Amino acid sequence: MMNYNTPKVSIVVPSLNSISYIRECIDSILNQTLKDIEILCIDANSTDGTLEVLKNYEKKDKRLRVIISDKKSYGYQMNLGIKEAKGEYLGIVESDDYIKTNMYERLYEIAKKNDCEVVKGDFYILESNKGKYSKITPIDFLYNQIISFKTHPNIFNFQSINPIGIYRLDLLRTNQIKLNETPGASYQDNGLWFQIFALAKSIYFINEAFYMLRRDNPNSSVKSKEKVYCACEEYDFIRDFLKKHPDLEKTLAPICALHRFGNYMFTLERIDERYKLDFLKRFSQDFRKILKDKELDENLFGNINMQRINKIIENPVIYYYFSRGARARLQNQLVYRLGKVVVEAKSFNKIIKLPFLMLKICLEHNFEHKVYRSIVQFRPDLKLLPLECYLDYHEALVIKEHLSYKFGKLILLSFKGWYKGKIFILPFMLKKRYKEYKNKMI
Repeated sequence: MMNYNTPKVSIVVPSLNSISYIRECIDSILNQTLKDIEILCIDANSTDGTLEVLKNYEKKDKRLRVIISDKKSYGYQMNLGIKEAKGEYLGIVESDDYIKTNMYERLYEIAKKNDCEVVKGDFYILESNKGKYSKITPIDFLYNQIISFKTHPNIFNFQSINPIGIYRLDLLRTNQIKLNETPGASYQDNGLWFQIFALAKSIYFINEAFYMLRRDNPNSSVKSKEKVYCACEEYDFIRDFLKKHPDLEKTLAPICALHRFGNYMFTLERIDERYKLDFLKRFSQDFRKILKDKELDENLFGNINMQRINKIIENPVIYYYFSRGARARLQNQLVYRLGKVVVEAKSFNKIIKLPFLMLKICLEHNFEHKVYRSIVQFRPDLKLLPLECYLDYHEALVIKEHLSYKFGKLILLSFKGWYKGKIFILPFMLKKRYKEYKNKMI
């Protein structure tokens, strides 16, 4: 029987322009074998039809409520959902994911049987419509028992994905656990995960998978300048949380630094090339302070990562030009950068801007090359090694098969043969190369 006052689980679904997946997501929740649930769809004024779809669901099922968020912020939407929730436990389903029909019945059953604040299961990662089983922890004996940070400090080494579990609502409200309300949807789930794992006294992992997680293209880059520093803001938010809990601060500050480092390196890999140097300067500034405050535990990082940190702290400019791997160097080559800007020109406005963007890239490349030559003139020891000397050389060679690299080679070829008229047949050459690339992919 449905209890509308206190449902067993409140499920929060934050959404913004998720029309491609929203029906599959909501249907998977409505079809749960656990019927005593409420579904809170927190939509940030979608403009692609998502909001209309949600409102139609709301008319058909009393368990589902649509709440309009006046901010396009994942953290704000989640906080709104937590505030409105009436359930005993809280669940989260991202609007582009979906879940097995027995997920909440099974998690709730385990939570009640073991009197747990948190229950989490394994999950599937969906790539090209195929699900790959992923474990929440590689340590098998940690399944099927009550654990916490105090009993198992290595709990922070496990998967940080929030939607794969349920959380006692009283745990969140009593401890005033909230998400960082920065704009957009980048990294805010890190803060929620960190707070829960730091404060929960009873966490339970089960080795069953219920959640279908869609992963973005791992090669996609962050092109918006506003998103470049999202990881910095999120880990500042986590560090502020630790300041409010002196009993946890000394132990967890080094763990916060470790995860900050991992996310900074991930960000460095993904952000657009024109933001990398500025980001490295922020990287250097943050870790210089962490080192000064004695919050860096070298045992957690290992020798290679400590060498990276020390190089970035010492001189982020030199690190940018000299210390990155073969993959980064290939992606920074003029051939790749020119091709990439063409691949990304998918609208008429971007196409007509291409000549100016290419000129800008060429000028930037020439400037960087001059800087490099000037540095090497005074510091010959910093001369770059041949690409084959890098550990990731063979992995990096794959980049030469990217469409960006192939387009870039054609562009440079046409530039060199401009006097033969090759520049005028460039569009036809690109079209031909694109067809060859697509046929090879099939």
